[in-house]
Amino acid sequence: MFFSLLFASFLVFTSCASSNLNTVKNLRNGTGKQIIALGDSITAGYGVAKTAAFPSLVSRQLGLPILNRGVSGDTTAMALSRLQTDVIAADPWLVIVGIGGNDFLRRIPKAQTERNLRQIVTSIQSRGAIVALLGMNLSLAEFGLVEDEYNELVLRVAKNTQAYLIPDVLKGIIDNPQYRQDDIIHPNTAGHRILANRVAKGLQPLLNQAKWPPALSQYQPRAR
Repeated sequence: MFFSLLFASFLVFTSCASSNLNTVKNLRNGTGKQIIALGDSITAGYGVAKTAAFPSLVSRQLGLPILNRGVSGDTTAMALSRLQTDVIAADPWLVIVGIGGNDFLRRIPKAQTERNLRQIVTSIQSRGAIVALLGMNLSLAEFGLVEDEYNELVLRVAKNTQAYLIPDVLKGIIDNPQYRQDDIIHPNTAGHRILANRVAKGLQPLLNQAKWPPALSQYQPRAR
């Protein structure tokens, strides 16, 4: 069960989310029908009500429909194996990707995690969809996790695939008992609220600049 527990190995990104906006792949494609959150237990809402999980909160905050495709226990390999049925078959426009923490817990070699993550991103992009990677800040000494341990891995994937970055979304959450569950590695309801606020704020520049597909045009922010 412990391996069902950790959302994303994506640690501290040193650049801001909007700094790579001009190079985001598929930003101007405007194809697809869905916004999807792909991840593991935190995306799925482990230990909280599904309506309290961050994808649902982001959906309400931004007024956008978001399909939750989080599965507790998923490694990058598991997410890759279900990518076709859970994500690509749904015809995505934008996919919010947060996956890899269980790779760390299972001590899967980083090179394998990086290959899987890269394939997840490029497979989604090959269908014309935008990918937003969530950058985590965990610093879980209880699990021997050192800050920045996966930083270079994710930076390479993001840079090489031209994915959009939303950094540090778990900073001050997982390492703070006030915002995490007793198992140490899952946000509680208050933690999910903070997480959702960060993801929503990080997505805003992307949503403002992207070409929206006809299927979602009714949700497009209007210029002020």
